[in-house]
Amino acid sequence: MPQLIYRIAEQYLVLNTLDPIATAAILPNYEAFRQACLPDGVQPLVEVWGDCSCTSSVDDKLLEEVEDIYYHSRVYRRANSDIRIEMTHLGVEEVGCFSPNWRQLHCRSSLTNKRARYLIDRLIMIAFSIVTSELRMLKVHASVTELHGRALIFLGVSGTGKSTHSRLWRQFVPEATLLNDDEPIVRVMPDASVRVYGCPWSGSTPCYKDRWAEAVAFVHLRQSPENKLTKLSTLQAFDSLFSSSAFMFSESRVREQVFNTVADVLERVPVYRLDCRPDEEAVSLTRSLL
Repeated sequence: MPQLIYRIAEQYLVLNTLDPIATAAILPNYEAFRQACLPDGVQPLVEVWGDCSCTSSVDDKLLEEVEDIYYHSRVYRRANSDIRIEMTHLGVEEVGCFSPNWRQLHCRSSLTNKRARYLIDRLIMIAFSIVTSELRMLKVHASVTELHGRALIFLGVSGTGKSTHSRLWRQFVPEATLLNDDEPIVRVMPDASVRVYGCPWSGSTPCYKDRWAEAVAFVHLRQSPENKLTKLSTLQAFDSLFSSSAFMFSESRVREQVFNTVADVLERVPVYRLDCRPDEEAVSLTRSLL
């Protein structure tokens, strides 16, 4: 079967599809990461197929459920230890079945189904983030600003102003660029350095860059009438980064891996809190970290 091959944060993803052109068209956020072939001797970290049955069974055990106004998902463990995820988004339904190690994903829809593209993308992202947790990697809810190969990673709950602060950086520091605006990947490298990577997942901002930068600091934003930058204690720093990292609550092994990677990252990269207004003075405070 024809394949689409992507390299994300130096790891390989393969989509098996009868129509690579149509599949690439519904997943344009992956295009910057596309590769002609796998390197010799390299196996993909995650492999995906479409048009699969993904049937349910009375023996499936519900592990967790997430629901909001637009999105609903249920995670089941099947009798053969596979994982089955049912998703609904704006009236569109999708089902993905994962191997026990999460490295193989079978989607119910065709990988050319335009209506299901958001949910197919979510299922791929889930598989990738879980498998990469074994490699001292974190998928973090953050906005990343880069300057000359060095990056600040802005944390905070949705609506805090992460994207706004990154935009102000580009306004007041002309050479600054946006690396990712929602879900970058942070990795502890074999030489103990810490990198942050662009990836195909960037929220509502189309920022999909096959690049990485040195992670210099995390900055947890908090809206305030005054601008103040404070270095967090070890406990505060851990709480900030761990709560910003993505993992499935039902996967205790993955949660432990994320816990350990957060601890490793914090041995090398500091975390600050920025109480701030959306203005140039706030940018000048975080600019001092680079």
